[in-house]
Amino acid sequence: MKRKISKLVLGLLFVIVSFAVGSKVTAESINYQALKYGTQQTSMASNYYVKPANVVANGDQYLVTMTIHTGTQLGEWPVTVLSINGQGPANVTKTKSASGYDYSYAFQTADLSQIISSSISINVPNVYTAKHDISFKFDTSNLPALNNAAASSSSANTISSAAASQSNVSASSQSSASQSSVSSESSQSSTSSSLASSSSKPKPVAKTTSNRVIRRQNAQIAALNRKNKQTQTAILTGGAVAIVILAVAAYFFIKRK
Repeated sequence: MKRKISKLVLGLLFVIVSFAVGSKVTAESINYQALKYGTQQTSMASNYYVKPANVVANGDQYLVTMTIHTGTQLGEWPVTVLSINGQGPANVTKTKSASGYDYSYAFQTADLSQIISSSISINVPNVYTAKHDISFKFDTSNLPALNNAAASSSSANTISSAAASQSNVSASSQSSASQSSVSSESSQSSTSSSLASSSSKPKPVAKTTSNRVIRRQNAQIAALNRKNKQTQTAILTGGAVAIVILAVAAYFFIKRK
């Protein structure tokens, strides 16, 4: 009887652990190319990007983690990622080793078949300081599968958002054109001070647009970090359950003997 119970417990343990591991995220090491922005030419910065990247399929999105490694002769973490795929870098970590400095970061996307663009800042004290745009092309032959239903919903939302954005831009352009026309007509019959006043009106619009972009990027980063935290919590919970089951199985084995 005890032997049957032990076999049952071990079988249950195998099923639960397999489910806990298999139903979570799927990770793969994916190779990629670092290209000069807007071209198919290899970037001079390619040697600093560690390959492959780590790609995790989590629901309808890929979470991509990349690392930049620089030698000690360039100073402490001379490269900073300003943006990647239209969003700020997430999960940024900096580590030091005997060979140099590692700068790791992550970004989220539903489509890795497209060219991913990034903006970086390079600061080598007393030698070189500049900002550069760079592009990445990922090898999609071994990509883990996404949740198709969720991905389709995400694509639809992306298209709707893009259409809304284009509509807003169009409306803003028409409004600006109307204001320019009115200002032009008014300037013919007003003083030079009214001309200066009308020329300064578009500035608050630009500021408002910039603030909206910053708020949208911050919201994307916050959502990504929340999703990562939920995934980590689920994995830790599954591990705790597996440990408890292992303890129960060990108890039955000891008791049988």
